[in-house]
Amino acid sequence: MRITKFPQSCLVVETDSARIAIDPGTFVTARHDLDELGHLDAVLYTHRHADHLDIEVVDQLRERGAELFGNADVVSLLGADRCTRVEAGSPFTAAGVDVAPHDLPHVVMVDGSPGPPNTGFLVEGTLFHPGDGIELTGLGAPVAAVPIVGPSISFHDAYRFVRQLGAECVVPIHYDAFVADPEHFARVCDLAEVHVLASAETLDLATA
Repeated sequence: MRITKFPQSCLVVETDSARIAIDPGTFVTARHDLDELGHLDAVLYTHRHADHLDIEVVDQLRERGAELFGNADVVSLLGADRCTRVEAGSPFTAAGVDVAPHDLPHVVMVDGSPGPPNTGFLVEGTLFHPGDGIELTGLGAPVAAVPIVGPSISFHDAYRFVRQLGAECVVPIHYDAFVADPEHFARVCDLAEVHVLASAETLDLATA
C-alpha cells in the first residue's frame, strides 16, 4: 500500500488494484489541480465539512470515474444518486478494496457545539483515517492518520489517540486550518514512527 498526503486531511491510498482518495476538501482543490491526484477509482468522505469535502468538485470526480462513499449525513448533502451510503459495522468494498467504516464523534467545535456525524475508515485492515475524530475504543490499527490540531484538538489528544489505536506508524493530518507544526508533534510522540509528509509526498506501507 502506498499513501500520498495532500493538504489538510486528504490521503490518496494506492493498492495493487485501485487508487482511493479520502477527504479531498477545499484546501486540496485550492492548491492542487485534480489531475495531480491522479486517476481515482473511489472517494471516501468522513463528514460534510468543506475542508474534507469540496462539493464543487464532486461531479468532476464522478465524471472522472470515481465512485463516492459517505455516511448518511454526507449522502443527505450529496444525494443518493451521487454517493453510496455506508454504515458503521458494515464493511464494504470500494473499487475492490476492503473498507471498514467506524463511527466516532467529531471533535467539539470552537463554540462548544457538536460537529456533524463523522465516520472513519479502516482500509485493508491497515490504515485508519478518523476524519475529525480522536476517540475510538475497540479498534486497533497499525497505521493511522491522526489530526494533531483543530477546534478542540491538542497534541495531548493526538498522542492519546495514537496510544488508543496502538498505531506503530502515524501520519499527522489536519494542521492547515488550525495551524500546528507536525515536526514538533513528531518529536514529542514517542509511541510510534511519525511520518511528516509534504503535500503530494508518498509513503510506502506494508499491508496487514
